[in-house]
Amino acid sequence: MTVFSRDHRVIGRQYFYLALFAVLVGTALSLVMRFHLVHPEGYSMTPELYLSLMTMHGTIMVFFVLTTAPQNAFGNLILPRQIGAAGMAHPTLNMMSFWTTVLSLLVMAAAFLAQGGGPLSGWTAYPPLSAVGAIAGPGQGTGQTLWFASIAIFCLGSVMSAINFIATVIDLRTVELMAMPLTCWNWFVTSDR
Repeated sequence: MTVFSRDHRVIGRQYFYLALFAVLVGTALSLVMRFHLVHPEGYSMTPELYLSLMTMHGTIMVFFVLTTAPQNAFGNLILPRQIGAAGMAHPTLNMMSFWTTVLSLLVMAAAFLAQGGGPLSGWTAYPPLSAVGAIAGPGQGTGQTLWFASIAIFCLGSVMSAINFIATVIDLRTVELMAMPLTCWNWFVTSDR
């Protein structure tokens, strides 16, 4: 398996392994929070660190697991077979969307290690916690900025993937549109959002 493969099956497995890695990281963050809740006296944790762990756990699980695995991993593995296509419509765009998602996860990890601490605005990053900047305290400076940059990069990768899914369904299907399996409709409509 080449790392920069353009084969949709390889890219689907890469997305799956990325989501699996994200599950492990998100679970580890959750366990650290749980250990603190069970034994607060034995493990000292500042409120800022706890909120940062919660922010990163929620973000990683929602964006890099619940979005990446069902749409991109299983979509790349199953969609072409179910519509009778030889592969995805734009294999290079497919590969680029995967590596953009990997870059997004790396920027997210950098946000956790940023000077001043990781973001602590919650995984939704609603203002005022995400909007006031470094004057609000730890986690609101560079960590929050990197968090936003990671989400922007993730959205760019998702758009590239969505374009590829739409083009694959429209251009490469060998079955009638109304004869497509429901799972293909799901990937198509989700990409069309």
